Amino acid sequence: MYYDAHCHFSLLKKAYDGFIIAAVSMDYQSSEETLSLRSDKILAGVGIHPWNVHLEELKRVESLINRADFIGEVGLDYKFAKADKEKQKEYFTFFARKAYELNKLINVHALDAWKDALNILLREGVRRAIFHWYSGPEDLLKDIEGAGYFITINPSVTFQNKHRRIAERASLEVLLTESDGGYNYRGKLLEPSDIIGLISFLSKLKGVDEAELLKVVERNFRKAFFG
Repeated sequence: MYYDAHCHFSLLKKAYDGFIIAAVSMDYQSSEETLSLRSDKILAGVGIHPWNVHLEELKRVESLINRADFIGEVGLDYKFAKADKEKQKEYFTFFARKAYELNKLINVHALDAWKDALNILLREGVRRAIFHWYSGPEDLLKDIEGAGYFITINPSVTFQNKHRRIAERASLEVLLTESDGGYNYRGKLLEPSDIIGLISFLSKLKGVDEAELLKVVERNFRKAFFG
């Protein structure tokens, strides 16, 4: 069994045999759609992506949170988001508080805002969090692990140098795999099936047998999503 901790499954809507998929959402519409796709192999997340903070009202998505398995994709983006930093922090803090109150995992996007995002999670007492496609400062890895949080490694690790350095240095205790499926990255549509090659690559990079690495990822996934 392979585990995809961050996938825009509502954009794919395909069967992926042998996969457990955490399906994230970007806004109210995709949150509703993701919830409709929920199954024993598809965990449903709801949220407002930082790219959509300037377009969405919190109250609409708030009404869906109780029905979701987790919260996400939410966070901060100081590079591409149109909303100012304070508005993004307001939305992210709201979702972090909900994650704390409901004891749900929060699936975080934090491009160029990794430390601010971590500080908000810690301040709000969030117990379970994933930093998706982590390519932030290497020195934050110890703080992420110390908080009991996780990072995801994406198929881009095969060519994105800063992401590869993170994969090399991160403890196995914090590693999860993701596809970010449905996202077109540098001309390639990412899909959960890309995780098969990712596991092979990571096993060589970390010097761990593939079967053992799969067990580590499964254990981390279950701890992250189910506590």
